[in-house]
Amino acid sequence: MFTRKPSALVAQALCAGALSTVVATATPASAQTIVPCSATALSTAIANANASGGGILVLAPGCTYGLSTPLPDITSTITINARHSTITRVSTASFGILSVSPSGNLTLKDATITNGDAPDFGGGIANHGTLTVTGSAIRDNHANFSGGIGGGSGTTTRIVGTSIMRNTVNVNGGGVANDGNMTISNSRIIDNTAGGAGGGAANDGTLRIVDTNVNENNAGRAGGVANFGGGTTTIVSSNVNNNMAAVAPGGVLNAGGSVILASSRVNGNRPTNCAGSDVPVPNCSN
Repeated sequence: MFTRKPSALVAQALCAGALSTVVATATPASAQTIVPCSATALSTAIANANASGGGILVLAPGCTYGLSTPLPDITSTITINARHSTITRVSTASFGILSVSPSGNLTLKDATITNGDAPDFGGGIANHGTLTVTGSAIRDNHANFSGGIGGGSGTTTRIVGTSIMRNTVNVNGGGVANDGNMTISNSRIIDNTAGGAGGGAANDGTLRIVDTNVNENNAGRAGGVANFGGGTTTIVSSNVNNNMAAVAPGGVLNAGGSVILASSRVNGNRPTNCAGSDVPVPNCSN
């Protein structure tokens, strides 16, 4: 429902000057590369890691990597240890911040991903392969679907200890949208907005939300969480509170498939918590 065909890989012409800005400690797939505080250096480091079959990129601590052009898609197994750096779009051109191709496997640690503006899917991160995000902030991004993080069909996405905030979409999934298999744990999905449904999260795959706050999001319908088609959404030991929608329900919508609430609270949503759902949500008060 949410994804489109993955974009073509960004072609990179790597000049000698760009190559010189990246200092690699080794060349195998497990190589660690120190990436200076430069968007060009980051782009080159990703391209080099893709070409060598993967690697570990260690960013300059506290740096802001301002992108005027898109980064290469992740096509191999890459870890980005951001060390509390920010990756942001500084151009008027529309593009998302990070994209993982079907062959790619990205682990992102301690990063802020912001100001992405994808024309279709995944304003912050578009995952078409395998993605793990830990200890990060995905905020103030925009797309048509999945403002913060999008997981396409057949993908695996794991989000741990991460804040997903103030992202917006024209249609569904202000914070996240999932067509694949996505698990969100020990995280916050707060103050995101969807013009359609699922201000916090929209799902038509398999979504599991554990020990997470999905609070104060907004949407046309289902400010908190929207489940579509044959999707399965399981919410465990979590809060879906104080979300708002123009059309009921304000908290959790099941438009088809299955929604399971286990030891979770769905409270204070407007105009309702779950009442008005196409398919009743068990264990949810109206």
